[in-house]
Formats: sequence, structure tokens, C-alpha cells
Amino acid sequence: MTYIAKFWRSNPQLKNGGYETTREIEATNAQQARAKARKISNQCLYGSMDLLSISRAED
Repeated sequence: MTYIAKFWRSNPQLKNGGYETTREIEATNAQQARAKARKISNQCLYGSMDLLSISRAED
């Protein structure tokens, strides 16, 4: 199954402090998708990336 993870990408150089971005995640269930999304946010190279929501993609 495919899940869509929505993140807030902080960037202090931008006027509003950041932007929303999405990533597609392949996972067997919502719990696994949430774990993969947390891993993505923890591996952010600079600034920060906070998980806002996860939803199942429409097929």
C-alpha cells in the first residue's frame, strides 16, 4: 500500500518560516508508514522536518 506523509519543512530564511512537503511511502500498514515517516524526518540534513499527517493514497 502507498501512504502520503505530509511534513512541515522548517526554513528560517523563508518569510513564513518554512513550507509543507509530501512524500510517498510504501508500507504494509499505517504503523509501519508512520515509523518510516519518522525515519525520514530524523534524517533531515539541515533544519528540521516535522510530521503533520499520514493518509492512505487513493488508488
